[in-house]
Amino acid sequence: MRLDFLYNSRLKVKLFCLIFVLIVLDQTFKLFILNNYEINQSKQIFSFISFTFVKNYGVAFSFLNNESFNLSLWISILVFVICFVLFLYIFTSAFKENFSTIEYFAFSLILAGGLGNLIDRTYHGFVVDFIDISFNPYIFNLADSYVTIGILIYVLKSLILFKNESN
Repeated sequence: MRLDFLYNSRLKVKLFCLIFVLIVLDQTFKLFILNNYEINQSKQIFSFISFTFVKNYGVAFSFLNNESFNLSLWISILVFVICFVLFLYIFTSAFKENFSTIEYFAFSLILAGGLGNLIDRTYHGFVVDFIDISFNPYIFNLADSYVTIGILIYVLKSLILFKNESN
């Protein structure tokens, strides 16, 4: 296994900067919510979007969100492992895979989201969720959005590649 951090270095520097900016943006919004909102306090931002502060002890979109389940440590370990593997995929040639730029971008979004929520779990013991869209029953955060968008991009890219290969 070769850990070549210089492989395709221009792309990797851009991806590192993207990940860093996304994490800073996520953490800045979460810090704003923590400092300016009480638990379950809600303020309407636009006609269909509110900021509502909730503590999420579960996983994405508040699934298994119950402090008494005491899943935070296990979820943190799982997220750490996933982030570590994604880091290896993006920044090394450890897996000897050739990914397209769009796949690297998707992995970077997922990594940024995972790290953003891992930071919350490490420092607070919960994830700060606050984006409340009126037609969506879930409250989520920017990191959740990054992960969701990254997965969608990767799945769509895979479906397009599968369709092209089958023709």
